[in-house]
Amino acid sequence: MPQHERQLAADILLGLLRTASVEIRGRCAQGLVRVHEAPKALLRYLARDDFQVAGELLENGVGLDDSDLIATVRAGVTQHWLAIARRRGLNEAVTDALCQTNDVAVIEALLRNNLARLSVQGVELILAKTRQATHLAQLLALRPEVKPTQALIMFWWVGFDVRVQIVRRFATDRGALMGELGDIFALAAAEGWSDPDVRKALQTIERRQRNRAAAQRSPFGSLENAIAVGVDRGADRALLDEIGHLAGVRPATAAQIFADPGGEAIGVLCKAVGLRRPHLLMLWRALRRPGGDPASTDNPLGRTVFVYDTLATMKAQTVLRYWNWSFTADTAAFSDDDGEGDNVSQARRNAILLFQRNM
Repeated sequence: MPQHERQLAADILLGLLRTASVEIRGRCAQGLVRVHEAPKALLRYLARDDFQVAGELLENGVGLDDSDLIATVRAGVTQHWLAIARRRGLNEAVTDALCQTNDVAVIEALLRNNLARLSVQGVELILAKTRQATHLAQLLALRPEVKPTQALIMFWWVGFDVRVQIVRRFATDRGALMGELGDIFALAAAEGWSDPDVRKALQTIERRQRNRAAAQRSPFGSLENAIAVGVDRGADRALLDEIGHLAGVRPATAAQIFADPGGEAIGVLCKAVGLRRPHLLMLWRALRRPGGDPASTDNPLGRTVFVYDTLATMKAQTVLRYWNWSFTADTAAFSDDDGEGDNVSQARRNAILLFQRNM
C-alpha cells in the first residue's frame, strides 16, 4: 500500500479509536508492536493511551523512534516511563529524558536495563539522586558509564557494601597511572613544574604520600607519634589538623575523613600512608570511636579494618589523593551564575555536590 493510502487509513482508524473501547484499542496497539512503518500519529496516540493499552507498545514497539519515546516521556505518567525504561537499546537522548523525570522507580528500572546507554549528564543526575535514594547507588556503581571520579565521590554517602564495591572496582593502582603519565612527568619536570594545574594533577600519582618536611617541623616528629598522643588526650581539632598535615592531606580532606560516620575512609587513609594495623586501632581510639570486634564486619571498626586489609597501598593512595584533589577545589567560586557550565571540572562539580549537601 502506498504511503499516502496508509496515512489515510491511519487517520480513519484514529478517528474510530477515539470512541472505541479499551479492549479494541489494546488489540490495535498489540497489532502494531511488530510493525516498523506504522503511521506516527497512530503510534503516538496509542503510546499515550491507558497503560493497559500502551504498555506492550512502549516496551517493545519497533515502530517508535527516539522522538516518539521522548514525547511520550514528557506527556506520560510513571507506568509509561517504566515501560520505556525497560526497552532494549535505549540511547542517551531517551535515557536523559527518563532521568529528568526524577522518578526513583524509573531510574532504578533504567539502571537495571543493561542494554540502555547513559550519558555523562544522565549519570550525574542519577549520582545526585543517590543522596536521597541510596539503594540506587549499588546499581549505579555497576554501570560501565560511571567514571572513577563519580564513584569515589559517591563513596561518602553510601553503605559499607557499596563502598567496598567502589574501592575494589575504581581504585586504580598508582603504578599503572605512573606508567600512563610518565611522559607528562618528564615534561613537567623539564619545565620546572611551572604549571600549577599540571603540578596539582600529578600530585595524585607521585611516589610519596606522607609529608616528610612536615614531620621534620612537627613537635611530634612523626605521624605515629602524633596518633599516640591522641590516644591519651583525645584528638582535638589542632591535633587532627596536624595528623592530616603529616599524612600529606589538606585540612578539608582530613576533616571529611575523620568525620566519616562509617569509618571506612579512615581505613583508606591508614593504608595509603603506610600505617600498621596497631596504629589504625590507636587512631580509632584517639577519635573516640565506639569499640567493636575488628575481625567482624558487623560494626564500624570491623568494617574499617576490612577496607584497610583488602585495599592495596598504591590503590589506597590513588583514592586518598583524588579526595584531596577534589575536596580542595574552590567550590565557593562556582555558582549557578558563574557561567562556567560544562567548563567546570568533574572534580569541582563533585566537590560542589558533596559540600553543598553537607552544609
